[in-house]
Amino acid sequence: MSGKMKSTVVALFLMAMAQVSVCQNNTISPYSKYGIGLYEQMGHGRNSSMGGVGIALRSERYVNTINPASYASLDSTMVLFDIGVHMDYEHIETHLDSGDKMNGNVSYFSLTMAPSDRLGISFGLAPYTSVGYTLQSKEYVSGGGEDKYLSRVEGLGGLTWAYVGLGVDLFKYTSVGMNASLLFGPKTERQSMAMSSADEFSIYIEKTDYYTGGKLDFGLQQDIPLSKNKTLTIGAIASTPGILRCSRKEIATNTFYRIGLIDTVYFDDDDYDRYTKLPPTFGFGVSYCKAGRFTVSGDFNYNPLSKFDVEDLRSKLIDNKAINVGCEYIPKKLGRSNDLVFRAGGGFESGICRVDHYTLKSLKLSAGVGFRIRAIRFNTYCMYKQQGTLDNLLVLHQSLQFGLNLTYIDYWFQKRRFY
Repeated sequence: MSGKMKSTVVALFLMAMAQVSVCQNNTISPYSKYGIGLYEQMGHGRNSSMGGVGIALRSERYVNTINPASYASLDSTMVLFDIGVHMDYEHIETHLDSGDKMNGNVSYFSLTMAPSDRLGISFGLAPYTSVGYTLQSKEYVSGGGEDKYLSRVEGLGGLTWAYVGLGVDLFKYTSVGMNASLLFGPKTERQSMAMSSADEFSIYIEKTDYYTGGKLDFGLQQDIPLSKNKTLTIGAIASTPGILRCSRKEIATNTFYRIGLIDTVYFDDDDYDRYTKLPPTFGFGVSYCKAGRFTVSGDFNYNPLSKFDVEDLRSKLIDNKAINVGCEYIPKKLGRSNDLVFRAGGGFESGICRVDHYTLKSLKLSAGVGFRIRAIRFNTYCMYKQQGTLDNLLVLHQSLQFGLNLTYIDYWFQKRRFY
């Protein structure tokens, strides 16, 4: 590729990187209120279409950020520019009402290369959590007769994940890796209360928590050759306890409509700074690959979220256990320029929080197709998610996500020989 073309491609991906850092994959789930929001699906398009598996997946042609040890398996001549986009249809439902939302956004960006046969390097950005909810109620004023007040609470924001990763082959069938991760982003909550009486007035409060912090993620993968064309891979991941620093800004406005008075107070408390520990996580997985055409994989992940503090008396974060399974099938080997791949998978989570003594379990199912046209590989997928319940006056949240992952493949490390 020409130098001008390379510069154009790099510029486009840097723009995508900036877009990821300022735009979150907003949701309308009321459960995103708790903790630092709903956790986003990690990995790239291949992982998403296979139910989110990735701990034991490795390939010379695909980037797998779930386990950094996989970077060492990449083709040493390739440089991979990855960008993901998605569109979501979300539906929330209660016994009394329901709502829908459509939104689309950039999912992630990464640049990955393997300067040698035993070393892989990757860096990128992706959403880590998403916050987006609206809660509204109308209540009678205590002792106020027929007077009512309307209360509305809105939340938005989320954290972004930036990483630099390294994968190394220690031995012929053993590789290790590490992602050094930076987490940052705001979580904003806006609350308004309006009185409907002769002395009508309203109160508006906006609170924004700014988070910055980081953690280290480690990975291990071990190949076990079963025969000439069959391989079993065992993988494990673990993260160190991370640290999140939180600073807060608040705005409070009282408006008295009868006399046209607006009173606004700004709070910027430098003494508020607090630090929260991110609990260490771990997971393990196994995959089986036959002739490079059929792969089946399964993961187990454990995240002890009960270590987090939650400023809500009705909810409690709990330890989350997740099981994901997926498969990949290439019906016919057509050559590396136009391979056609079919994928499917699913996952189950025991729940990240408990509301009114009910655990919010979640389920997801996915399927996708991958193919390549010249220097660009396309991976498409569709994923269905469900969380919550209509029981106990809670909320059922369902979503349908359509995603597209584009991988631009270039060759920067080829050595030409002339005879």
